[in-house]
Amino acid sequence: MLSTNVVDAAGRKGSSKMGSRNEKAKTIGNAISIGLLALATSVVVSCASGTAAVVVPPPPPPPTYVAPLPWIYSQIFSSSSPFHTTVAALKAAGATTLPQADMVSLWSQGTPNQDLSVDSYMYPVYVSLSTDPVKVFTCGTQYSACDADQLHIHIPSGAVPEPQADAHIAIIDTTQNLEVDGWACTVNSSTVACQWGGEHAYGGTGLEDVGSTSVKGGYAAGLFEITAQELLNGQINHALGLNTNCLNNPTVYPADQNANGTDESCGGTGPPSYGDMVHLLWTPAQISASPYSAECKTVLTALATYGAYTYDTGNYGLALLTQHQLSYTAIGKVSPWATTIIPDLVASGDATGTSWDSCLNRLSASDFELLQIKAGSY
Repeated sequence: MLSTNVVDAAGRKGSSKMGSRNEKAKTIGNAISIGLLALATSVVVSCASGTAAVVVPPPPPPPTYVAPLPWIYSQIFSSSSPFHTTVAALKAAGATTLPQADMVSLWSQGTPNQDLSVDSYMYPVYVSLSTDPVKVFTCGTQYSACDADQLHIHIPSGAVPEPQADAHIAIIDTTQNLEVDGWACTVNSSTVACQWGGEHAYGGTGLEDVGSTSVKGGYAAGLFEITAQELLNGQINHALGLNTNCLNNPTVYPADQNANGTDESCGGTGPPSYGDMVHLLWTPAQISASPYSAECKTVLTALATYGAYTYDTGNYGLALLTQHQLSYTAIGKVSPWATTIIPDLVASGDATGTSWDSCLNRLSASDFELLQIKAGSY
């Protein structure tokens, strides 16, 4: 597997790898009519005259989601996804608590500052409408299959990947009811050209098991990243994603078990591995009484309620993935990260400049447990 290390403007490093993905049934029209992409497989009908006519059904209506969809992404995925299931429920279903020594080993990777600026390697996600331009998403098969290759997607004008070498981008196309993720991408007038990528359907788990996505854990970016709107609302209703320096084989559910294993091993076997979950043991009262900022208390509540799954390697240490400011600024919106969230983090001692410690700066390994959840469906 290819590993790309990224050093951002503040000196932090990140990486992403992708592999192949389980083939899904897709219904993709090849024509654009009055600005909309037909989303169903063409049906060929034999006529009395012996000629064939192509009947293209209209696209299915998009599901209804709780507002604001443009800024809270995880809601497009099923409530049965492991990322939407509480730790308490997962334990009741058979999740295993791993030896504390494994948690100590993971924590020993450190919690370095991570940049949140517009130059960071965090992950931009854009929500598109039927009125947005249509471009062809391509994702080469040099390293593995890509189930989103040649997909026509709507993408907002101005949308661009993050500016570091990982060049991640995700588009939630509300016309096609899909999230499409890419790695090492460029956007031009007619295409979104990526080296790897994949699609995740509305109402699905947001997981995949053959490597066709943009992070090696196999999770949809919109499923697990922390968004500005969630921090402003004071509520995150899903598990988070933890980037790491290294992880061991074997990969465990819910991570992609068919992505050729880790390519940045910690030098052993077994935990910490792709798919392990870090769970904060603090109570609501402890979180409330802590000196953390309101935003960090929201993050800690999510860590205590849903946990955080390991999703990638190559970082200088442990870090939680957040929405990139480009999700706002690239399409002409004011970024709440810049106007509100980062200043609040700095005022509470949870960030320096534009860099934070993922709200892990007052914690230690003893505040967490490492879990392996029971295998389930992708």
